[in-house]
Amino acid sequence: MSSCNRNLLYLFLIVIPWLLFFQAHAEDNNCFFEVKGIVVDQSNFPLPGVTIRISQSNHGVVTDVQGSFKINNLTCGSHKLQFSYVGFQALTFEVEPFRDTEMLTIVLEPASYQLSEVEVVSKRGEERRRVESISINRVEVDFLAQNRSGSLMQTLRAIPGVNSMDIGTGVSKPMIRGLGYYRVVFAQNGIKQSGQLWSSHTGLSVDQHNVHHLEVIKGPASLRFGSDAIGGVINTLPADIPQQGVLKGEVSFRGQANTGWLGGSAHAGGRTGDFYFLTTLTHNSFGDFRVPYTDVFLLPRPSSAAEATHEVELGETVPNTAGRENAFSLLTGVVKPWGNSYLDFTYHHSHTGFFDWIGLQHEDRRASHMADIRDIKNPAQIVENFNVHSFTNVYMGENKLELALGYQYNLSSEHSILSDRTGNRAEDIQYFRDLDNLELKLDLHNITANGLYSFRQLENQTLDFIINAAFETNHTDGYSHILPGYEKLSGGLGIVYQYVLSPKWVINSGARVDMHNFHMEETLNPDPAFGDSVFNPDFQKTFVGTSFSAGVNYLPSEQTILKLHVGKSYRIPSAYELGAYGLHRHEGRFERGDIQIEPEQAWQLDAGLETRWHNLHLMVSPFVNYFTSYLYLNPTAILRPEGQVYEYRQTQALLYGGEISLDYTFRERLNLLAGMEYVYAMNLDLNNYLPFTPPMSAITGATLLLGENTRFAGNSIGVEGVWAAAQNHTVPNELRTPGYGLLNLSFQSHVNILGSEMRVRVEARNVLNQRYFNHISFYRRMRIPEPGRDFRLFVTIPF
Repeated sequence: MSSCNRNLLYLFLIVIPWLLFFQAHAEDNNCFFEVKGIVVDQSNFPLPGVTIRISQSNHGVVTDVQGSFKINNLTCGSHKLQFSYVGFQALTFEVEPFRDTEMLTIVLEPASYQLSEVEVVSKRGEERRRVESISINRVEVDFLAQNRSGSLMQTLRAIPGVNSMDIGTGVSKPMIRGLGYYRVVFAQNGIKQSGQLWSSHTGLSVDQHNVHHLEVIKGPASLRFGSDAIGGVINTLPADIPQQGVLKGEVSFRGQANTGWLGGSAHAGGRTGDFYFLTTLTHNSFGDFRVPYTDVFLLPRPSSAAEATHEVELGETVPNTAGRENAFSLLTGVVKPWGNSYLDFTYHHSHTGFFDWIGLQHEDRRASHMADIRDIKNPAQIVENFNVHSFTNVYMGENKLELALGYQYNLSSEHSILSDRTGNRAEDIQYFRDLDNLELKLDLHNITANGLYSFRQLENQTLDFIINAAFETNHTDGYSHILPGYEKLSGGLGIVYQYVLSPKWVINSGARVDMHNFHMEETLNPDPAFGDSVFNPDFQKTFVGTSFSAGVNYLPSEQTILKLHVGKSYRIPSAYELGAYGLHRHEGRFERGDIQIEPEQAWQLDAGLETRWHNLHLMVSPFVNYFTSYLYLNPTAILRPEGQVYEYRQTQALLYGGEISLDYTFRERLNLLAGMEYVYAMNLDLNNYLPFTPPMSAITGATLLLGENTRFAGNSIGVEGVWAAAQNHTVPNELRTPGYGLLNLSFQSHVNILGSEMRVRVEARNVLNQRYFNHISFYRRMRIPEPGRDFRLFVTIPF
């Protein structure tokens, strides 16, 4: 060290202590201090609009859109701050100088009262909708319980703009505004679930009983979730942190008449000191689903082929559609003054049978399926999914750091009655028959790392810096082939900026760049005498793309929100769209990808109007999506020995439509609901429609609150109508679907038994036993209707 630097160091060590002494002495004579912090809920989500009052004073402040607050010029001495917020318990916190000058984190707990009506969105969700330009629906546990169905996506169908592609009663995939598969991200607190998204008969590996809050983003969300979120996001959020010193939970039971569904789930959570835990255990079992009498079904052939008229007897039961589900989750975490950190482990196992359209052409197989409606025979699918996620939230002054690390292991196997067409694979077929006729095995590993730094020190402004990285590898095995093994390394950088210009104007903008390195293994035909000699060539490519958006919110009053959002999105082709080659045996279709296809590019615009007037709540959300290179699976007129050929193609496309919802409460006893959605999808290159587009649909409902007494409370009856228009906007070789209307009834009550409030809900679905078809259902193309009349019972016992 030079002598000059050494002298400066000595001067610093001598002078600084004296300066601190004189500063402290001066503050003793004229002492003021400031308090700053952030107010969050039990899940560490910021709460904007919290009122903070200083006891024995008329002075007070309100938290900003990031939940932050600052109080200046407090005289030295203790002060009591009173925090109040709609829907949360009031809190009084005492502050003192020299002790509470660091960033405070105030946690508010929900108020313990029963809402007079079912609410999809909490106060927190309403505040976020006010400042975000994209379309966001916050879904709470009450809504999930009121609309519980066979799968999470079937439960969410009550939200306008959200649909489910169903495979029987227990498996489904998400579709938002007519976009599905790889265009919709399912995430667990921001970590994307990979799974076998390519498969139309593989649903989400999630226990819906372990979902307490979630957000549905309709429209592009690529800035935060990456390129796959070009169509929307379903993001499950962490459960509330339990109250201090309390152990509580609930046990729920479920029964359904149509499928003989029997299931139950137990949930518990507790907290002692800084440590807390949450755990859920679930089991469900169901049999074959029943339909209104259907004389025959159609074999899965092109509508232009002679075989398309081949009819096979069906009846009132769809054989071999039974299934079982088991799930377990454990979350453990700590809450500290600097934030919180937790580890989340989930396991989900499903075993589901597939309708055996081949076997029903043979009497012995038909008799075997009909002998026991709960037995699962081949063809069937087994999916096991393991997730281990780590989340940490750190508050650094007014800023916030979020870190997430996740590992997912997804094992999917399909089992069928195997056959050797040429006799050249005798050894192979015997080997896989000994593995319960293993037709296809997919072994996927995924590691994800996410980081977000939220910079909030600029007044009325927020800058979010986002970084994402993921590595995914997928190995294949089994007698048949449909997807090659591959590796994918992905990375993304993004920035999101929000500026609150005034109480009435909010500006949102952002940009992102993603890079994906993709390697797909060469796959040779094990039986060159049948089919192409090479299924997939060796393929390696790096994709780079950008996304950006801008939006504005106009808030003329507390009751009205107007928003406009425009952006450009980008999505790389999936492994399946590039390399698919093989038979979807359970659907009777041969699917083929194309390594020459390019990434999707889309320009998207959506708007929103939300207003409240007395007891009326109206929401309108129009949108337009223009794709310069839209990827879609097209049914062709080609019929191979394995099945009808479907090919991935690319085109310019235009999708537009919107959602509208209306909620009205009359004299706090009668609640009326109505929602409608519409999507129009055009192939601009062919001047024709795009395939597999949901039709216009609407849901209307009324709930009447009944009287209460000491034994029964929260009593209500409900009626719901579900309407769908005919879908005649189809492509060649895609069936048209007639419209339909359904009637559903419900009753619920809270029963007081020995001081514990047992919640009971009874439903009658499809009361008139209407025979109808879901246009985007797995079984639609075989003319198999949706389930018939069903009676359901849900019982929840808290402790």
